[in-house]
Amino acid sequence: MFDDFVVEDTNEKSGRILLVDDEPAVLQALKRLLYRQYEVVTAEGGEAALQILEDEEFDLIISDMRMPGMTGDVLLKTCYERYPDMVRVLLTGYSDIESTIKAVNEGNIFRYVNKPWDNQELRGIIADALQTAVLKDANQRLQARIVDQNAELARLNKELSSQVEVKSSEAGAAEAKLDTAYRSLVQEFNSMVHLLVGIVEQRIGEEPGSSERLARLSKLFGEFAGLVGQEIQDLYYAALLKNIGKVPLPDVVLVKSLTDMNLVEKKEYSRFPVNGQTTLMLLEPLHNSANIIRSHMELFNGKGFPDKLEGKAIPLPARLLRIVTDFADLQREHNFLGEKMKDADARAFLLKSAGSRYDRELVDLFMEVLDDFGEGVASNLDKVPVEEARAGMVLASSLVSPAGVVLLSEGTKLTDRHVIKMAALARQYEGHKILLTVKEGTD
Repeated sequence: MFDDFVVEDTNEKSGRILLVDDEPAVLQALKRLLYRQYEVVTAEGGEAALQILEDEEFDLIISDMRMPGMTGDVLLKTCYERYPDMVRVLLTGYSDIESTIKAVNEGNIFRYVNKPWDNQELRGIIADALQTAVLKDANQRLQARIVDQNAELARLNKELSSQVEVKSSEAGAAEAKLDTAYRSLVQEFNSMVHLLVGIVEQRIGEEPGSSERLARLSKLFGEFAGLVGQEIQDLYYAALLKNIGKVPLPDVVLVKSLTDMNLVEKKEYSRFPVNGQTTLMLLEPLHNSANIIRSHMELFNGKGFPDKLEGKAIPLPARLLRIVTDFADLQREHNFLGEKMKDADARAFLLKSAGSRYDRELVDLFMEVLDDFGEGVASNLDKVPVEEARAGMVLASSLVSPAGVVLLSEGTKLTDRHVIKMAALARQYEGHKILLTVKEGTD
């Protein structure tokens, strides 16, 4: 916790990293940069790294590209084949783009970094990589749980079939057991989905519960628009998980309005719907929701992303979700216009943009939905730089350092001592924008 946090030193370790380079000086420089936040082990070459990996487990490996004997691309490709859950980062001092791209593809590398590296950028990449690994692990556990529950459901179905000729009372009991198992499966699945939503909200700095409110609004909109049954449920899950593809994005992109991003940042941001679809496609119950997420940033005039779909070529659930998403985002700080709006102004923007950005008929229908909904979707949170922290502010989500260490938990009320330490934190990570998510009206 922040009360025990010392800016100059910390014993908290948030992951194990293996550094590989044939130059001892490079290894020592990287180790000095990272050892406070992570448990660091070094290896002078690819062969030595593979020997270490036979006996030890690591969360992340960083390897130089050009090394005598086994090169970095060969090493990381081997690691991908043997240790696929370990995140891989390539360090290169050469401008051979073709070889680097080949290494990224064959080794499924998370990111490559050019020498000489920028310390803050490298810390941020490592923090993003480990956060992505946590999310991937949560997805794998969710999928495994679903497989187990499906197997149990299949077993119960088989058991029920074998009792067709038994007395009606026994058959009724078995049917009730099957129904109970199915309900339990649905409850388990919903619990895991909401656990995943909580991880996403914390990562991108949204108010806890905001995704659920938006999903309820989307569900009501879907009913008004004529969706039925599973279509409504697919839209509901898509609204809950629409931002899952933003989790791997760097902090510098997450805290900017679209109007403030440079071309590189906009290109990286535009991949988040595809990232979301890819993350969820392997989960059969979320297959349709994943497809909705891919298309929910398309615009009726064809100027959206990622596929530049136009008009009715955009699936109806995706058109609905885009309207709901923009209505909520317009009432937040970092929206696509760069200016926070009130409810009435957000409605006016949707009506003005009907026929261009949005399906005109759906916008008119959405106005009726809002009158019937009765809940607000605007966040009651503010984001402020750590330099502007004041005693009395209450954190709405945990404060995490750029190195991935949790410094203060959600609900903490800041004291003068916290403010002093945050000023020191800002100096330590000078050039890296660190934001606090606080409840509105606290000071």
